[in-house]
Amino acid sequence: MEPIGLTFKRDGEIMIVHKCLGCGKLSPNRIAGDDSTYAITALLETNTARSNNCSYRLLNSDDKDKVFTILYGYNYEDKI
Repeated sequence: MEPIGLTFKRDGEIMIVHKCLGCGKLSPNRIAGDDSTYAITALLETNTARSNNCSYRLLNSDDKDKVFTILYGYNYEDKI
């Protein structure tokens, strides 16, 4: 499985969209507490190159503020 981007669940939870390298099936998965926030946010910049025919709305840099607020809290700019 290869992470290709991020999406939101209906409740606003961040999901990582993975693509199977064998069959191409897409699978959204919840982020875990020990996932690297750097790697998660890097997916905001890299998703477009890997998102051909994706049935999920992949997040991009326009969604950065919302993603950072979810990951780091309301005043995330004070923490990074």
